Formats: sequence, C-alpha cells, structure tokens
Amino acid sequence: MTRKERHTIKHLIQLQDLVAARAQQQASMPSQRLQQLDKSIKTLDDELPIELKTHFNRLLQKSIEAIVPVNGDNCSGCGFALTKTMVNSIAAGNELNRCPNCTRILYKPDVPLTRRSPRRRWGDPVKRGIERFSAPELMIASLKGTTKEEVLLEMCENLRAEGYVENCTDLHDAALRREAIVPTAVEHGIAFPHVRGVEGGGLTLTLGVSKKGIEFGAPGEKLTKIFFYMVIPTAASAFYLKLLSGLTQSFASKPARDALLNAKTQEELWKALVKATKKMIQ
Repeated sequence: MTRKERHTIKHLIQLQDLVAARAQQQASMPSQRLQQLDKSIKTLDDELPIELKTHFNRLLQKSIEAIVPVNGDNCSGCGFALTKTMVNSIAAGNELNRCPNCTRILYKPDVPLTRRSPRRRWGDPVKRGIERFSAPELMIASLKGTTKEEVLLEMCENLRAEGYVENCTDLHDAALRREAIVPTAVEHGIAFPHVRGVEGGGLTLTLGVSKKGIEFGAPGEKLTKIFFYMVIPTAASAFYLKLLSGLTQSFASKPARDALLNAKTQEELWKALVKATKKMIQ
C-alpha cells in the first residue's frame, strides 16, 4: 500500500470513528460531549478532497460504516462477494476501491478482528428481545477489576471462556482505542464499551457489574458500576445504536439499575436484565 493511500485510509477510519462516537453519545447521552466531537469531525472532514468528501458523507447518511474492511473475499458491510482482482487491488492499496454493491470504501485491515458464535442447535427455542444478543453465561455479577483496563479485559476473557471469542488481545486493544476517542461512560453509573467491526457471528452483549465502581470517564468524574460491553459486526453497526438507545431507556430508572447492582449471582443478573429490557428491546 502506498504511503498516500495508507494515509487516506487511516484518515477516513479516524473520521468514521469520530462520527460513530458522536452517534453513540447522542443515543445514550444526547446533551453532552458533542461539541468537541463536532469540532474534530469538521477538521478531518475539511481535509478531504471534495469528491471523496462528498461520497464519504453521502455514505455516512445511510450508515455509520462508510469505510469497511474486507472479510475474506467479501465486503464486510453488505456481504457482497468480491472478485479476486479487486481483493488483490485492495490489498495492494494503490487506489481506493469501492464495493460494487453498496459503494462503501474498502480496505485490508492490518489485524482482522474475528470471532465466532456458539452454534444454534436444531429445536432450540426462537430467541426474542435481549436474548437475541446475550445469554446467562455472559453475565458477571461481581467484576473483580479495579481499573478500566482490568474491567474490559475481564469481560473480554469471559467472552473467550464461553466460546464467543478466540483471542482477547486484539479485541481488548480495540476496546481501549475506542475508549480513548471519548469515554463510553454516561450518567447513572453506566458505560457502553464496545468494539465495532468484529466479523463472524452476530451482535453480542456481555454485562458486568462492579459493586464499588471504577473511574471510567463518566461526567463529573463519578464512578461507573454497570458495564454493557458489545461486540459488533460491521453489518450490525447501525443496529447497535437502536440497542444502545433501548438499554439507555430501560435503565433510566433507579429501580431497574438497582436490580442489576443487587444481583448476587449470574442467574439473578440475567433475570434482572431480561425483565428491565422486555418492553424497550424487542
């Protein structure tokens, strides 16, 4: 990949990450932290050539994923099968390539983020609501970590132990990079750490509770106690904002949050999550 194209790709990814962070903030905490994000977005946006800027912003109006990695020989945004010639061109990086189907800009990731989901067995009941995205084994009623890094790693290790992730190293690094853009902690002691662009399987949520709370960048430097950690495939990036909004509304009330904080076991935490989200997450 040429130095110019490498710079352009990184520039677009950085811009897209800021746009996604803004959308996340708006979905979970509409009135805060948007001004600085808007300023950073405008700075990067203004540095793009006009033709690329126009196309990129047109794509962002449709989805928060305007530039996506290739997943094997497919566009990770829409799943379209790419020709070998195009895949080789993307890997070479001599020019910007667009998916022939969705027109997203494509790139070859340095370290692909991949995962797997446990197979659904024949005869298993159809999942509804929050059960579509999580499971009892992904509940951690009492996190042991005392720092941001420790909590994120603990939740990632739980995903690995339960067979949802093969390796935590790259996923953990990606989660920390996302937090560095703008903290995902919001009001009421809640945070929504996540990693986008993790291919393989569906959107997955793991929930962890820290009884004492930790510093996670929340407004007013308040401690964060409830962590909704999401692993998000590229194709589900727009949908996760709906899930995020549903979680925010479900736990806007103190009794709903207290039910999570008071849960002593994995089973109790799961029941509290299902009950609180029954109306808002279908």
